[in-house]
This record gives sequence, structure tokens and C-alpha cells, in this order.
Amino acid sequence: MPEEDTLRAVFAAVAAAQIPPYVDATAGVPLLAERPTPGSVVEAQTVEELGLTVWELANGVRVILKPTDFKDDQILLDAWSPGGTSLAPDADYVAARTAPRVIERGGVGEFSLVDLEKALAGKVVSVSPFIASLYEGLWGSVSPQDAETLFQLVYLYFTAPRRDRDAYLAFRRQITEELRNRGVDPDGAFRDTIQVTLAQHHPRQRPATVELYDEMDLDKSFAFYRDRFADAGDFTFVLVGSFDPDSLRPLVETYLGSLPSTGRVESWRDLGIRYPAGVIRKTVRRGVEPRSQTSLVFTGDWRYSRADLYALRALGSVLEIRLREVLREALGGTYSVGVSASGERLPSEQFSVGIGFGSDPARVEELVGVVFQQIDSLKAFGPTQAEVEKVQEMQRRARETALKENRFWAQVLLEHDRFGTDPRDILTYEELIEGLTPEVVRDAARRYLPTENYVWVTLYPEAAH
Repeated sequence: MPEEDTLRAVFAAVAAAQIPPYVDATAGVPLLAERPTPGSVVEAQTVEELGLTVWELANGVRVILKPTDFKDDQILLDAWSPGGTSLAPDADYVAARTAPRVIERGGVGEFSLVDLEKALAGKVVSVSPFIASLYEGLWGSVSPQDAETLFQLVYLYFTAPRRDRDAYLAFRRQITEELRNRGVDPDGAFRDTIQVTLAQHHPRQRPATVELYDEMDLDKSFAFYRDRFADAGDFTFVLVGSFDPDSLRPLVETYLGSLPSTGRVESWRDLGIRYPAGVIRKTVRRGVEPRSQTSLVFTGDWRYSRADLYALRALGSVLEIRLREVLREALGGTYSVGVSASGERLPSEQFSVGIGFGSDPARVEELVGVVFQQIDSLKAFGPTQAEVEKVQEMQRRARETALKENRFWAQVLLEHDRFGTDPRDILTYEELIEGLTPEVVRDAARRYLPTENYVWVTLYPEAAH
């Protein structure tokens, strides 16, 4: 501890110091000193069935616009381009993955993150860049009266990301503190084991650790981000919400039409991450609380079709209903059970059906046995008509709600653009619901629940045997 005289000297020195008042150097400074030179719309199309307007700009940027009346104070923006972290070498993967968070903490243009938050005070607007495995882009939202600010931020994230070493170091310290105790967290160890097992220990699927984030590098992050956003010519922007396309056209032409375009042709890179073959069982022992977590993940290759994807997801819904009734209601073995069913299309066509539940450690083997009994039953006999009708009703209600949400439209329009499919398929989804039968689910169970190909991971407390 310091001596009393030392502390008194500190207070005296501060009291005697001449400290100039704080001056906010960015107060009143516009986000952009000058408006960029506008580009132009060179082609316009409409999809009348969906109320869509599609523009192609001179620099190659595509813009899909869907006006809605769901919320009068919301416009959503989603944008994407092929590439993502797949284009980074393995040695630079961590720097590439963390690049968007590094950039966000650095601010844009002349504005640090703190200054940017001050400049945006009173405005309802947000924009965030992202770089996923196979593509990069931005998402944002804005109130209509602040729409120009949204476009200005998009322009700045493309053309003027800010390199801030102090913000970067603060970010690294934050991550280190968050991860310091992750290794002893039972749930974290459980999730990490599932992740690395399903990815067959691929270097890009390593668990988040302090050692992993030691590979962060400001210069590499900044360079990779600049490269990913150097060419807007292969970007598609989706705008959904309360606007008239004609009112947004000047902003689109000014801030999106002026984005840099180099004409390069590129795509994502297949890194060879595949699900493992055969039956793999792993046990994780962490913590002292007398509880277990169990995850069963069935995987395999498949050939995508819209009908098959629907059947896969319907199977997941039926299985969750049945397991909830049996494991929780009938046997009292778990508080909750969840089933996820998904089919990947890129970079390779693979499916996965995941089943997860918590339980008493002593009942894990019993409950897993019941899960397999229900799987065998679905394969042999399919679900009951009542189970199918319950799923159909859930899907109808969910669909009715989704069709009135801006977020749903932004996501589904972006997905159709990414895969080059007809967005008018959105209007025929109800046909899939009406066509669901016990036989469809039974056939899906036979195809997507392979008992010769799954991963089984269970978390036990350290003292359990």
C-alpha cells in the first residue's frame, strides 16, 4: 500500500494541474465530408407476384427491394457476396474470422467507435459487417427518416474502415477475460467436444480458447477485411420494409452505385470439412453438479431438393413432439428435449439431425435406449396422423406469422438470391404443408436417421461413473 504522504502528493499535483476542458473533435462533423459521385441503375425488373423490384447498378451491384406495411418505422438491409473466410489461408483464419469485430470496434472514416456512437445519437440506425465461412456482407436496420445515414454507414464500411490499435488491444483483452475460465465450464467443454468431433478435428473448427485467439493479428484482419470489401460488383443488397422504391433510388444510386468495383470473378473455397463416418461415442467429465447432457447427431450425404428439405425438417418436428411426450411427459426423464434437422447445400450436400436432452446421469443409457426405440418405430410405422396434423398446424401458424415479418422476407429473399432459385417458390410453401403424410415422415426417418452413422456425446459430472 502507498504511504499517506505519497497519496496526498498525488491529490495535490492534480489540484494544481492546468487541465484543459474536453473538446469533442467530431461534434457536428458529418459522417461523410462529401457525397460520392452517384452511379446509376442500368437495368430494372419486377416480380409482381411478390411485389419485388430488382435493380442492377452500373458497378455490378444488385439490389432487391420489397416494400411492406408490417412496421411503419423499419427498413431492414441484408447484403452478401461469395468468398468469406474460406479464402483465407489456415494460418490467417483466426485473423480473418475476427476481422469484422475488429473493424466494428475501430469505427469508420474519421470516427472512432465512441465518436460514431455520439454522432448517431438520436438516430434509429445500425449497420454491422460480417464475414462467414463462405460469404461476407452486412446487415442493418433503420427507421425510414434516417435512411440516408444507413446508406452512408454502408458506404463507409466498404471504403473507409478505421484501423484503431487501442480498440483492437482492448478487444483482445476482453476476449482473453471471457475465455479464461471456459476450459472448466462443463457446458462449454460439452459443446466443444461435439464441434470438433463432427468436424473431424479440422483446424478451422478448433474450440474457442485463449491460445486460439493468440493467433489474432490486427494487420492481417485489416488487410483481409479490405480485400473482402474491395469489390462490390458481386454484392447483392436486399431491402425490406417501409419505403417506396422511388424514394430510395437516389440513395441507392449515390451510396451503393458509387461503391468500388474491380470486376474480379471469385467464389468460396471448399475446405473439405465433412461429418465423420460410423458410430462415434464420447464422454465428457466436467463439474460436480449431478446432471448430464446428451447429444445424438445423425449425419450423412444427401441430394438437395426443396421437397426433401421440407421432409427433413418435418421429421425433426415430429421427432421432437414424440420425444417430448415420451422422455418428459411419460418417463419424467428430462425437463426438455430438442431436435434440430438441417440440410447443407454448400460447400457440400450433407444433412444432420441432432437430438439433445438433459437428465440424471444414472438415466442416460435408459433414455438413449428409448430414443432409439422411437427412431425404430418411426422407420417401421411412421408417425400417427394426429402427429402429422399437429406439425401441419404448427407450420401453418408459423408461416402465417412469418409472412408478416420483415426479417423473414429479408432472409428468404437473400437465400433465394444466394442459391439462384426462384423466389416465387415462397408462395407455394403451403403446398408442401398440405402434402405432408405419415409416409413422407416415415421415408425421411429411414433416410435421415441412420443408426450406423451418428455421434453420441454425453456430459457427466467428474465424480460420476
